[in-house]
Amino acid sequence: MSNDNGDNTCPLCTEEMDFTDQQLKPCKCGYEICIWCWHQIIDMADKEMAEGRCPACRTPYNKERIVRTSENCGKLVVGESMKKKKPHKSKTKTSEERKQLGNMRVIRKNLVCIMGWPRVLADEDLLQWKQYLGQYGKVQKVSISRSSAGAIQHNENDTYIVHVTYSKEEEAVRCIQAFNGLVLEGRPLRASFGTTKYCYAWLRNMPCRNRDCPYLHEIGSQKDSFRYN
Repeated sequence: MSNDNGDNTCPLCTEEMDFTDQQLKPCKCGYEICIWCWHQIIDMADKEMAEGRCPACRTPYNKERIVRTSENCGKLVVGESMKKKKPHKSKTKTSEERKQLGNMRVIRKNLVCIMGWPRVLADEDLLQWKQYLGQYGKVQKVSISRSSAGAIQHNENDTYIVHVTYSKEEEAVRCIQAFNGLVLEGRPLRASFGTTKYCYAWLRNMPCRNRDCPYLHEIGSQKDSFRYN
């Protein structure tokens, strides 16, 4: 269940895992997730006075070990960047500034993340219909979290994480208000704004060749940005 096949995508949020994410290795079973998703699991568990567990094998996470790993990787990334030479000051300065955004997440006000989605309704095409997510606004994209092999990834309680992109913020707000706390097919749902990372190529001052790239290619609003490690 690891991402050793070269696809460094987090199976929960479906976003690319950077160097620090890939060093996390949170569980002995080999199921790898990004640091942001790990923090989400721990935060939710803390609120419920429970242990944060691996979504795959349900083994409790060793919180202290993972925090130390995350901190050490962060120091390694900074240390390596400080060793690099700067032959062209202006261009290098821009590149270095962008690299500092590599561990940032930006809230997207037109993206909704719904956790706990039931298996019987886990169909990306179906969910775009007016009877479902389409009733709250113009849906641009619906995606269900997938494994590194491309298969739809479900949690142990047979639920899924759904991301839906709307054309406007107010449409996303309506969707969140409708689904957060709703019990669907016996499953309680949690809905909130989704987040995204910066494009891997853009961070390195390189052209992005993916026309459908879902990541940011410009600096996001400071009030909607936060570090996840």
